[in-house]
Parts: sequence; C-alpha cells; structure tokens
Amino acid sequence: MKSDGFPFRSTLSFLVGTLMMGAACYLSLQVTSEVFIHSADPNWLTSYITGRGTEEVLLVLAAFVVLMTLGVPRQAVSFFCGVGFGAFEGGLIALLLTCVSASTAYLLVRGFLRKRIAKLIKLGAYESRFSQLREKLVRNSFRTVLMVRLFPIGSNVATNAIAGAFRVPFIPFITASALGFIPQTLLFSMLGSGSRYINAFEQPVHIAGLVVSVMLILSMMRFTRKDNA
Repeated sequence: MKSDGFPFRSTLSFLVGTLMMGAACYLSLQVTSEVFIHSADPNWLTSYITGRGTEEVLLVLAAFVVLMTLGVPRQAVSFFCGVGFGAFEGGLIALLLTCVSASTAYLLVRGFLRKRIAKLIKLGAYESRFSQLREKLVRNSFRTVLMVRLFPIGSNVATNAIAGAFRVPFIPFITASALGFIPQTLLFSMLGSGSRYINAFEQPVHIAGLVVSVMLILSMMRFTRKDNA
C-alpha cells in the first residue's frame, strides 16, 4: 500500500504546485500588464511609479520576482527599477529582485520539481548538451555559475533549473549569481534612469562596476582556456 500511495502523493503535490505556480504567474501578469505594454516609454513609467503608493509599487516588484522566476528577462526589470528609483538605488533593487527570483527557482527545482527536471535533462535530446556543464558544476560550482551569469547570452531559467536538479550547493550558487548579475543590472538600470538621474556619486560607482565586470569576464575566460588546454 505504501508503494502505491507514494507515487500518488508525489503526483498530487506536483499538480498542486503547478497549479499554484500557474495562478501566481497569471496574477503577476495582471499586475504588470500595463508596465510591459509601456516598457519602452520612460516618461510613462516615471509617471506610473510616482502615481502609485508604496504598497502598489511593492506588489509590482513582487510580481516581477514571480515572472523572472518563470523566465521573464531580468534586463526589463532592471530598466524599470532604473526609471523608478534612479541608477544606483534602482540597480540595487533590481539585483535583489533577480537574486530572489534565482533562489526561488533553484529551491523549487531542488524540491518537488527535481526528479522531473533531472529526468528531462537525462533524455537523449538534452543529455549531450548538459553533460559537460554538469561536470563543470560538480567540479567547480562557483566559477561555472559565475561564468554563465556574466555572459549576456544564456538562459537564467535553465541555469537555475540545472543547478537545482544537480544539487549545486546554495551558497556558491547564489554568491556567483549575484556577482554575475551585476554588469547587466548596472547597465540597464543606467539606461532606465537616464543621464539626468546620475549624480556625481553614482557615475563613478557605475563605471567602476562595469570595469570590474569586464575584468571578471576576461579572467574567467583565461581560466576556462587553461582548464580546456
């Protein structure tokens, strides 16, 4: 009886979790629909944010976390935060939201989604693609995650799912993710804020951050060449 009941409970928990995720995604899309429609209009976004109360803005930010967890590009959120909060504060808020979404996706996959994601990765169509990445994650989790996050081309959702399915330690995962998120977060928050928001303190901070990010990318590429040699 126990062996018959276990698959049923597992399937039921999966279905309940999927329904809850679907409901959260639907509600988040409803909350942020206007923002995405006018995402290319900084003036509209500025008036939208200034015309909302603190609770409404926090609700929109929470909805962004849900949507980023499910695959919405973090660059759009960084741009929104830059428009609403300025280059420096907006960049910090966007970085926090992105890290929360990455942690949420990681924990979901490591929890009730792990077995199903692991089976999907082991399918013939995907196993060859992920085998090398899995070896690198097992051998050097921090450096591999940092490399993936630093490069602009890549899927955050896939990285979160693979890290959770392969049980990458959480601390190296989120630390490397936070460092790797910094370059694009700073860049898009600056684009969203516009030059009129960047004061004498923020400008050198952002320039220094971008320079450090470029140096990190170059150093990671050098280490990768040494490993492959």
